Amino acid sequence: MNISELARHLGVAVSTVSRVLSGNAEKYRISEQTAQRVRAAAEEHQVVPDPLGAGLRRGRPGMIGLLVPDITNPFFSTMARAIELRFRDTGIAVQLCDSAEDTETELLLLTRLLSRRLDGLILAPVGEVSDGLKEAISSAAMPIILLDRLLPGIDAPSVSLNNREAGKLAASHLLRAGHRRLGCLRGDPGAVSDRERIEGVEEALRENGLGSDHLLIAGEGYTREESIAGAEWLLSAPDRPGALISLSGQGVLGILEVSRRLDLTIPADLSLLAFDEQPWSALMQPPLTTIAQPIEKMAEKASALLSSCLADPESITAGDSAVFEATLCERESVARVASS
Repeated sequence: MNISELARHLGVAVSTVSRVLSGNAEKYRISEQTAQRVRAAAEEHQVVPDPLGAGLRRGRPGMIGLLVPDITNPFFSTMARAIELRFRDTGIAVQLCDSAEDTETELLLLTRLLSRRLDGLILAPVGEVSDGLKEAISSAAMPIILLDRLLPGIDAPSVSLNNREAGKLAASHLLRAGHRRLGCLRGDPGAVSDRERIEGVEEALRENGLGSDHLLIAGEGYTREESIAGAEWLLSAPDRPGALISLSGQGVLGILEVSRRLDLTIPADLSLLAFDEQPWSALMQPPLTTIAQPIEKMAEKASALLSSCLADPESITAGDSAVFEATLCERESVARVASS
């Protein structure tokens, strides 16, 4: 039995069944009694929304696009795998593209994806907004879900981290350990996520009675060379920070390389905390303290939002966006010091 047959069986509209099964009964003011009838009958007859069937009825191939900034980054590869597995179970294929953390490449790939008859798109942006990007997304003929880095001024459903609170969580941990001079190695200065994480760090400093003179910030990109350059600037400062926060998973590798060159021992000479949790974080010597994002939960939510759009194009709006919280994985790369 499919959704249409179930609707006939219950004597209700197909759209009613679709909206109930996609979790939007309340939004469309479908009575609880009707919703319960639909859910009970769907469970009895094992009926689930069929995004693939919906795509084929629209003349589309049962495929979504996934555009990420860097598939070599374990954060995005884990996210991509979770999304692909989620849609594989529904019969929808995922076309993966990598923008290489480059805004021009991102716009080019996005334009190509939008020109194809895909069912929808999940976009993990580089993080900077251009007029071209705004126009491409606003004029898209398919649903788009933003994932991870947000784009100000873009009216689309999104799934992201509470980056300000995550930055505050990181800095608060270092401040509790007695550190009073912190450094931040950012990835992209134009990315909203990095700016919000730095705002969280600054908030933690203010709450501890410390001003901007207790924070150094460097970094102009995510590449190895850019991370090394930023780390060199931070660690060569006349009054270098005693603790560093890498705002990206890639950045920590630059810090490790520069600290080795300068013969700085972690955590005796330099405490280190990094976004994100990596497969090797707990295997380092010493094990690395990290701020972990719930990657698979974020991927699942983005997939669920897009699936709901495929089942009922009017079911999801920008107001259905989700924000997740980070967690601290406390290990041995942060030393306790006597605060002055």
